[in-house]
Amino acid sequence: MDPYTRWPGDSYQTPYNPHVYIPPSYYNHPYYAQPAGWQTFFDRTRSSKYPHLNPALAVDMTHVRYDLRKPPSSGILFSTYQQVCHTAALDSVTTEFRVISKAFPWTIDIKVPGTSIVTCGAIWDAMYAMLQEPIADSEWGLVIHDKARKEAIEKAAKARQDASKDGDKKLKRIDWLGDTTLFKGLEKDEDFEKKRLLPGTPAYSETWVVKFGKP
Repeated sequence: MDPYTRWPGDSYQTPYNPHVYIPPSYYNHPYYAQPAGWQTFFDRTRSSKYPHLNPALAVDMTHVRYDLRKPPSSGILFSTYQQVCHTAALDSVTTEFRVISKAFPWTIDIKVPGTSIVTCGAIWDAMYAMLQEPIADSEWGLVIHDKARKEAIEKAAKARQDASKDGDKKLKRIDWLGDTTLFKGLEKDEDFEKKRLLPGTPAYSETWVVKFGKP
């Protein structure tokens, strides 16, 4: 298996609430998961709004904007992906990281062993893996009451299916985003975070909101 283009199919765990992504074992190697800090590569600059977040992820700083319809290893410029994907997401040791969004209804929980840390690549891979999941019957049952959302999903699905020509007619969660599939970075929104937390679900101190735009 090429670790830069694929990951084990069981890395994305079920059940779906909350979604838990466990990065494959190659993230646990010390070379890939450098503890506490971003080394000299990110010493030159930090986000003014989120100085503890890797600038490759910060919404006000990142130049890593890619189409989430593609795997990160191919959607991001190869040299940038190679340079950034194994760097720490935060400047402190972090083994749990949660991603939510105002654009979709799912929660993405990323967990790594205590001897490792959450990397940028783990976050990108987790988002891609979650968005490749089929839309569930119960989710579609809610969508049919929102005509605009339903039409946007069906249009996005048709465009994706026509482009891939793989014969797969299933609706996927990436289609939920319609034409706003561009990763624009992570930001903090504590009010939304509190509202979004399912009662009875443990809160993550590192909960970030992902923003999307049009490619």
